[in-house]
Amino acid sequence: MKAVTDERFAKSVELLGHDADQVRVRARHALAVSAKDVVRVAAQRLVRDLLPKRADAAPTFDLDLSGRVVGRLLMQRAQLLHRTNFSGTEFRGRVYFTAAEPCGPLTFAGAVFRERAGFGGMCSANEVNFAQAEFRRGATFDGAEFAGATALRQ
Repeated sequence: MKAVTDERFAKSVELLGHDADQVRVRARHALAVSAKDVVRVAAQRLVRDLLPKRADAAPTFDLDLSGRVVGRLLMQRAQLLHRTNFSGTEFRGRVYFTAAEPCGPLTFAGAVFRERAGFGGMCSANEVNFAQAEFRRGATFDGAEFAGATALRQ
């Protein structure tokens, strides 16, 4: 990925000096796209480097994506070790929390799920909050167990 991004960047910079206006505009657009890719990949690396490897002792972090826009999210069999906050989050892709284990409070209050959401087999002994959440394409909760306080009001 880095080599491709570097190559695109170099070619785009080269084309900024082209005589034709259209070519220069396209070069600027390509630079903007490359910048977004670089930022996205850097963010993924930061998250990956922050999290421990499976064999390491796991520190606990809060996950707070409240009020953000998220594409597809796969949290199947995930262990969420502390507070997890998706309040007001807009999920634009499919969301899977299948067999996830939240070990702290988990909130989706006011979240919008544009595609199907799967929570089947999720087990939580802690607070789980779906108050005011909107499931536009439905959701499955088959086999889910919520032993703590659970809010499902609309």
